[in-house]
Amino acid sequence: MQASVGVVGSSGGPTTDAAPAPGPGPAPASAAAPAPVRRRPLPRWTIELAGLALGIAFVAAVAFDHPLSNDELWSMAAGQWMLAHHAFIGLDPFSYTEAHRHWVTDEWGSEVALAGLGRLFGAGAYDAYAVILGALSLSACAAYAKAAGARGGRVVSIVLLLALGLAGTLATDRGLDFSLVWLPLELLVLTKARHDARWLLLLPPLFVVWANTHGSVLLGLAVLGVELAWSLVPLTVVARLRAMHPSPWRLPLAAALVAGVAAACINPYGPHLLAYDLSVARDPQIARSISEWNSPDFHQLMVVLVYCVPLAVLVACVHVRRVPALEGTLATLLFVEALRTQRLVVYLMVVTVGLAAVLPQRPAWGPVARRWVGGALVVLAVVILAAPAVPAGTVAPDLPVRAFDDLEGHPGRIFTEYTWGDYSVARHRATFVDGRTDLFEGKVLDEFFAVSSLTTDPDPVLTASGVSYVVWAPGAPLSVFLAHDTRWRLVDRTAVALVFARRGA
Repeated sequence: MQASVGVVGSSGGPTTDAAPAPGPGPAPASAAAPAPVRRRPLPRWTIELAGLALGIAFVAAVAFDHPLSNDELWSMAAGQWMLAHHAFIGLDPFSYTEAHRHWVTDEWGSEVALAGLGRLFGAGAYDAYAVILGALSLSACAAYAKAAGARGGRVVSIVLLLALGLAGTLATDRGLDFSLVWLPLELLVLTKARHDARWLLLLPPLFVVWANTHGSVLLGLAVLGVELAWSLVPLTVVARLRAMHPSPWRLPLAAALVAGVAAACINPYGPHLLAYDLSVARDPQIARSISEWNSPDFHQLMVVLVYCVPLAVLVACVHVRRVPALEGTLATLLFVEALRTQRLVVYLMVVTVGLAAVLPQRPAWGPVARRWVGGALVVLAVVILAAPAVPAGTVAPDLPVRAFDDLEGHPGRIFTEYTWGDYSVARHRATFVDGRTDLFEGKVLDEFFAVSSLTTDPDPVLTASGVSYVVWAPGAPLSVFLAHDTRWRLVDRTAVALVFARRGA
């Protein structure tokens, strides 16, 4: 506009003395460079769902690459028996040593669920079982983390670490998988109930289904007991201990605990089931017989991680003085007990969710950090998609498949290794012992391990039990003994197992 005015004012007059036209001034606002467009960040729920999907996909990848072995084989057989007979198992139908004894099938609900999936999906039932319960477990843990205060990337980190730690357990298709759904649901309910006691009404129904799917209902009742105990602690003591979030509801929690115990007794065995589960948990013979009930050896990196990560989170909470009363107590107790019996470490990981959720939030990630994290998640997705898989229903390569094939047309009792007894049940051959250790505890287990370790003469035990065939690993002490025993003859040899037949059988 200044240049235009100068031109108009000088028109019709001399221009020799005219001031030179001024240089270009600042560009008008309308011509200024456009402001950088800021990308709208993704909603937190989108990030959380993406992390949950990746976690479930990881569990699925592990399940698809998992061959069948051990407990999942007799679990399917038990569920199929109950569906076929429309009844709960009474006298044991799978062994010849305890056929006179009632088997307390404390995981009957999970076994029927597995067998029901078998009717729908055939051999794919095992994968479906693992993926469904894995998805429910991770979803419940994510909801629990959010209720405890985690958001966005924190939830994703928790879910992915849990998937890494729990995938191996979830892929084994046992009643334990159900407990990894019920425990985070209970912790979620207790977290919500600190603000509204009506949430406690959900606990009795939860304990009903828990008691009928897995014996760890005792842990669920203990968790509720710890929450009640903290509600009884004077607030001055709570403040001195710097404990966070004790429940203010004493009477409602006491009522919930009484109702929970009563609800857990709603099962085919009544109150006897809780007493039975407690006796199994305290039985030293069972603890010696099952590897996962023993102390960890820390020879594998994954074992080190599943212990060190919860410990690091607990130490961080103590360092910043943000320790939830319930979760801090449970994590401490479970960590100590998991050093004695490693089967508890999966519950330690679930409880650690509540600790990780209350740690101080870190500053928002910048664009570079987001790109790195996004790239890492993409790489993880590619790795999951490229993970190997085995055909559905494939059994583990260390099981004596060919040996049992060769014995298909030969009736007679089979004595086989402890870890092969479950496969024997799946092949409809009665067992001396199998993975249902609680059924055989006592004399039968003592005799089995005495024979397998040759601390006693095998022949009297095998003869008394009417054993016609022994299926055993090559080079094992019992195999060497029977190879030189004139009362037995070697009738089949494979890389996995030798088959000995009693002479005259």
